[in-house]
Order: sequence, then structure tokens, then C-alpha cells
Amino acid sequence: MEMIGLPSFLLDVSSGSDGQGSYRFSHISGQHERETGIDGAALIGKAPHDVLPERMADTVVANYERCRVSGQIESYEEILELPTGPRWWRTTLSPIFGSGANGPVTQILGVAVDVTEANKLEIELTQKLSAQTAAAEKVRAFATNSILDSKSPLRSVLAHLDMLRDGFLDLGDGKLGNIDSIHNIVVTAISELDEVLQSTSHLRESPPEFVQIDLAHMCRDIAALVDPESRISMSLPNQPIEGDWAVTQVVLRCLLEQATSRAVSSISVAVEESDANILGVTITDDSAFEQGAAEWGGDMAMAASLVKERGGTLTTTSCLNDGAPVRVTLPGRMCHADCSEMQAEAG
Repeated sequence: MEMIGLPSFLLDVSSGSDGQGSYRFSHISGQHERETGIDGAALIGKAPHDVLPERMADTVVANYERCRVSGQIESYEEILELPTGPRWWRTTLSPIFGSGANGPVTQILGVAVDVTEANKLEIELTQKLSAQTAAAEKVRAFATNSILDSKSPLRSVLAHLDMLRDGFLDLGDGKLGNIDSIHNIVVTAISELDEVLQSTSHLRESPPEFVQIDLAHMCRDIAALVDPESRISMSLPNQPIEGDWAVTQVVLRCLLEQATSRAVSSISVAVEESDANILGVTITDDSAFEQGAAEWGGDMAMAASLVKERGGTLTTTSCLNDGAPVRVTLPGRMCHADCSEMQAEAG
């Protein structure tokens, strides 16, 4: 582990009477200490719940348990609040068997790569792309309106030419031919404007490219950041989805931060397909939230901007009985057969 040159850790694994695994840190590499700021000696022999905030411990143990049950290598991205600040990691867990490949998992070797800068860049580029998309849409709308505005006077010219032709006496000086030439020029111009108008769709944003998102993992990580001590009871979705990873990450984190700041004791997050390639996410907390719409918008400006630029919607309501639900729609879809099979294989 010390020779790998990457942050790594070793877990001792045992199975409890309830069939759940029990985990204790056996070794923490020097590179792990240097990059995370965590004192390895303070972890040795300890269980995650002994040394980590409760919700962070819950989410890392869920990853360890998946590796133990599947007996397969597990690789995933996670965001953890560390002494050096929140960092993104690409973590790979490798099971070690006590009695050959068919024996029980007795240890797990974890190796992590810091991908914080790459993920921050992706989120930053997504936000910039959203701004450019909005600007391009404004250009498209302006161009379309300009074309429509130009066609009206041209049609008026045609109407006047028709009136001029009516009863026009050609004296052989070629003026009738001039009228016909003007008529043909105007007709051609209108036709070309129509072609441009029909082709303005190329200025629109291309259909979104979806990636698979482990929504349960993403929500657990965000919950560990916004409520590390598990003050709030959270009901989180476990369905995998396909969508824009960066937009989903930014919007969910923003909305969960807001919900945590309001909630009295509970938050629920639900996701469903609201239309073809459209996902609806509803985040509800148990507060009787009474801020006005302007304050909502100010609190969630970044999320609202991303949602709008992706063609989605963000609505908020407040009720003394039902708390403060926020509903967001975004391009995306639920993972069905293929994703479910993959999840089952992963344990």
C-alpha cells in the first residue's frame, strides 16, 4: 500500500449475527494521511461510526457492504468532507477473501484518486455552457422575429405591385418588365427568408447526452455534507437514473442545503418520470416555510438558472400541514432493465 503512491486504506471485515458486515480500519497509507489530512493512527482499530460523522459513516459503510456482499471490485465517485475541505474521490474497493475466491470477504482494500479539480471543472463548464445556451436561444429568437418582421413589408410590396399592374398601360418603354423583375426579386426574397426560418432549428441546443447516475449514492453523499451529524431524518431515492451529472449534482445539493436549513426533523426526496425524457424530483421538508417567492429565488438562484436553461421547471409551495415542497423537472429518464440488472450484479 505504501508503494502504490495513492491514498489507500485497509479494512478488516467480519460478519455479524444479523448478516451485516462489521468494518474496522486496519491500515491507512501515508499518502492517504497527506492528501486527506486525517491522522491514520486515530483510525486504526476503529469502526467508521467511531471516528466519522454519523451520516458520512453511513454512506461509506454502505459502499463497504456492497463490496462485501457482491465479492467483486466496486468503483464509484464520492464527495467527503475532510479536514482539507470537501473533496471528490474516485474510490475502488477490492475484496480480499480469507479462504480463496469462494470464501468470505475478510478484508477490503480501498484505493482512491482525488478527482476534485476535474469534477469542479465539469460543473463550472456546465454552468458556462448553460449561459451560452441561453444566449444562443436569445439570438435564435431575435433572428426569427427579425425574419418575421421583414416578411410583412415584402408582402406589402407584392400587394402594391399587383395594384400597379392592374390597368397598367405598357407604352413599350420596358416599365412592365421592371415591375415583373421587382415582383420576382421580392418573391425570391420571401422564399429565402422562409428557408432560413425553417432552418433556425440548427441554432437550438442539441438533444442532451445522458449518463448513468447512481442517484442513491449521490444523495447519500450530499446528505453527509449538508447534515453530517444526522440531525434530520432523510428519506432518499434509490433508483438509478440517466441525466446530466453536473446539473443533477448542483441542483440537488443546492435544494438539499436549503431544505436542511428549514427542516424541523425530516426531509424526503422522491423522483419519478413526469414525461418522456423528463424527470420530476420533489424535495419536501417538514417546515412551515413562509418566505416569499423572491426570497426563494434569491436562495436558489444558481439551481433555478440551471433548471431554466435546461428547459425544466422549479416550483415551490408552503403549507402549514405539508411543509415546504420544492419540485424540479429536468431532462432525464429512469434506468429500467439494463440499469436494474447492473445494480443486481453489483449487489
